[in-house]
Amino acid sequence: MNPNQYRSVDDVQAQTTLDEAAAKCNVTVEVHGTGRQVRLDCPFSCEGDHAGKREVSVDTGNPQKVFACHAYQCQVRGNLLTLMHGWLNGTLPTGGKLKGEEFKRVRAVLLGGSPTPTMAASTPVEATPDHKSSAPRNVPLAQSENEKARELVTLDEKFLRDVAYMPPPAASYVRRHPCLSPTVMEKWRVGVLPQDGGNDKRGWMLRGQVIYPVLAEDGKLLSWVARDPQYESKEQVFNALPPEQRGKEKKPYKHKFPVDFHRGQELFGQHASRLSEPGYRETIASCGIIVVEGFNDVIGLDDIGVPAVAIMGNKITEQQVVKLERFAKSLAGGRVTLLFDADNAGDEGAKEAIWILMQRELEVRLGWTQAMHGGKFAARQPEMITMAEWTQVIRPGLA
Repeated sequence: MNPNQYRSVDDVQAQTTLDEAAAKCNVTVEVHGTGRQVRLDCPFSCEGDHAGKREVSVDTGNPQKVFACHAYQCQVRGNLLTLMHGWLNGTLPTGGKLKGEEFKRVRAVLLGGSPTPTMAASTPVEATPDHKSSAPRNVPLAQSENEKARELVTLDEKFLRDVAYMPPPAASYVRRHPCLSPTVMEKWRVGVLPQDGGNDKRGWMLRGQVIYPVLAEDGKLLSWVARDPQYESKEQVFNALPPEQRGKEKKPYKHKFPVDFHRGQELFGQHASRLSEPGYRETIASCGIIVVEGFNDVIGLDDIGVPAVAIMGNKITEQQVVKLERFAKSLAGGRVTLLFDADNAGDEGAKEAIWILMQRELEVRLGWTQAMHGGKFAARQPEMITMAEWTQVIRPGLA
């Protein structure tokens, strides 16, 4: 008989500290904090967990050591067993949930066994010297091995772009973002998936969402990204919950990225065909590579003739820095301009980006902050910039 079968996994989780669990996986972790809530580096090859930002918050007072990753793309939640799976494999469990053979293997390690060859890893994936060179790359949907993924290449054939035909939440979102006119959305392959797709079930889980495409530098479609038009209201409800209840609920998502898409390797608006837009090469040569946070920022600036690329969040990744360095040195004399949201999160993200970019010996400038230009742009986002504000206020400080 297996002696482990009579031991409660929940009891062993409660009795095992984070350091002890890591040791069972043959790794050493740095636990930051001394109270009930402590922080760790994300063990799931998380795109947002660059440079040891300790994105994972763990509730050590909970018997199961429940945790949540606060990185933009990751936001995975789980218990001690899920963390151990990450330490052993460097990836999320298959399908996002620990079950089946994966659960049995981690349970065996927790109960005192040794990591099996299929799961052994002496250090987390992030710490492996050759991790960058061996990191998985994004594959165009048309070349995917998954037939269902290939069928999504023409998903935009279904998109709604007239607010009169959109579900009310999506119509309200589009109206709040004037840059999303029908003409502009068609140009950028942006739209809303109808609630009722009839017999066409492609993307049905994203119905009612605002969908954006991420294109490769050569223009091939890499992924569709969904934006929940009701995110803000859902977030208000979530934040209003008592802390103990909030810990049991799943935090609402703003954007939904496919699990096999590596957001941190790409820049929204990076496709080279944009360089043929009138005046774009001249603006880039004069102002540098303009970097913003979000999809609408790129689209809104494009609508007034300003080329920009987005990091799809407010935290830049090392892969994005490498790409920006290449763009800046080939097109802009090594210059980069940051135009993050003019709020606290944007300012903090810009500070971090400046530090990383300047270490690449790039010339980094700020287009605005909450305090610059006499505070004129505080609480604004780049998608809101008017032609007059760009030409009379922001560009003169860059060119």
